[in-house]
Amino acid sequence: MAVANYIMFAVMILFLGMYCVITKKNLIKSAIGISIMVKGASLSFLAAGGATAQVAVVLIIVVDAIVAAVLLSLAVNVYRRTGSLNIDELRKLWG
Repeated sequence: MAVANYIMFAVMILFLGMYCVITKKNLIKSAIGISIMVKGASLSFLAAGGATAQVAVVLIIVVDAIVAAVLLSLAVNVYRRTGSLNIDELRKLWG
């Protein structure tokens, strides 16, 4: 496959994650959408570059794991406080 096909696939994955973040009201589904967006960005790095891009992708994967852990801990705390994972319920926490 040509590099252009990989880039096109990466952009499709990126937009799929963005669609998930924008349309879903569930905090877990939004976290999954963010993770999908990071995977699309990683694929575009790999398609565009060589060995330096591979190092950047490993760093991105580590940062993505940390972000996923923080988002999931946030979801647990929101569920404990509000009893729901709906993003609109976060307004109750503002006081």
